[in-house]
Amino acid sequence: MVKMLVLVRHGEPEATSPTGSDLDRRLTNSGVRSLRAGYPRTFALLGDKPHVSVWSSPAVRALETADVVAAAVGVEDIEVRQSLYAQDSAAFLAELEATDASCVIAVGHAPFVDTLAARLVGTCPPFGKGTVAAIDLPEGPARRGVLRWFVAGPECASWEELAVVERALAASATDLVGSAKAFLASPDEPDGLLEFRVAIRRVRSLLQFLAPWQAKKQNRRCEHVLKELQAASARLRALDILSDAVDGLVESGELGENCLLPMACAKERALECSSLVTLMRKRHAAKDLKRLARDLASLSWKARIAERGLTAEDFRERFDAQFNEVDEDLFGLDLRDGDAVYVARRDTKEMRYVAERLGEVLGPDRAQMGEYLDEIQRELGALSDARSNKQLAEDCAKSPRFRGVRADLGVVARDQAEVVSAITSGMERREADGRSARTPEEDEEE
Repeated sequence: MVKMLVLVRHGEPEATSPTGSDLDRRLTNSGVRSLRAGYPRTFALLGDKPHVSVWSSPAVRALETADVVAAAVGVEDIEVRQSLYAQDSAAFLAELEATDASCVIAVGHAPFVDTLAARLVGTCPPFGKGTVAAIDLPEGPARRGVLRWFVAGPECASWEELAVVERALAASATDLVGSAKAFLASPDEPDGLLEFRVAIRRVRSLLQFLAPWQAKKQNRRCEHVLKELQAASARLRALDILSDAVDGLVESGELGENCLLPMACAKERALECSSLVTLMRKRHAAKDLKRLARDLASLSWKARIAERGLTAEDFRERFDAQFNEVDEDLFGLDLRDGDAVYVARRDTKEMRYVAERLGEVLGPDRAQMGEYLDEIQRELGALSDARSNKQLAEDCAKSPRFRGVRADLGVVARDQAEVVSAITSGMERREADGRSARTPEEDEEE
């Protein structure tokens, strides 16, 4: 005879089902995860109960809840009971009378679980989604029982935010795979390479942001693949930027119409492009990219995150801390230090991508910071690109492949040095004007 009845209301469900049937409504992602995190502790309260049976309504949301319950108590089979969906108390109690199990865990719906609990114990707190109540039935289900314990359903909010972040990262991973395929299909297109590198940086930015919470091994594995792809494609992108500068000088007349430098740059690009394409088409590289996509589609979180989830406030606090660090670095940035400018540009770009991709969690105010960061990143980018062009032009001048165009490369190097000087002077002048316009009170606040 049943001695204990454990009533469970199903977890957080979707509002509708694809079929339109109420029976087919599933648990939300956050609903499932909150139950998996909370139910092992909840059902540990049962202790070592012999002969436990798990019953469930035939509704999908109840069956999915029952799956989590069964895993928590170590039961393999789930018995479907129509009475739980029909909310037929008489039929359900008759089934309890007939069972041989000493403990029945029944997953059902409101208001059935509320009314049945009230009938058996007199008064009982309301059953929120995922709530569990254990009722002792010393004289069987036909008599009054005793409420042994009551555990409110787990909070879903922290899992909802986590699900949003996971979707954003999975979407970025899909973009990365798509851009990689597009580049390999048309490797001669500079825009395709640019999109591929932007996709890499977006994913790296998100992984860096999530690093304190993501499983360390998975984060490092993903970062390793992305870092290799970014490094392998860096020189090809630098050649594209240099080629744009060369084309501009040809159009302006600073390089003659018959200048052979554009052709030399195109040949160098073809060589570099061939090396990159060969690398990306190797079996291990393709395998790494596929594994990366799988990892990002199914993130592994550190144990403490798997137990409690993450709230919007967790994400916002980390964003604010990182944003403040970047802002402080920008305020004291030495524009004549190429390495410092490169790092500032990279960090600003990373924050911009995080603001854009996680705006739903971070909120509109922080999402709009992406526009501010974009402006700064573009200006620092122009400065970094000019420095890169100057250095690359000087390096190419040392290569035998550029023997016939060394003089033209000298023109490019000098022009880009002037661009660096002009951008630096302009930014320093604006910074000085901004400081002179500040009030003493504002300086004290700093």
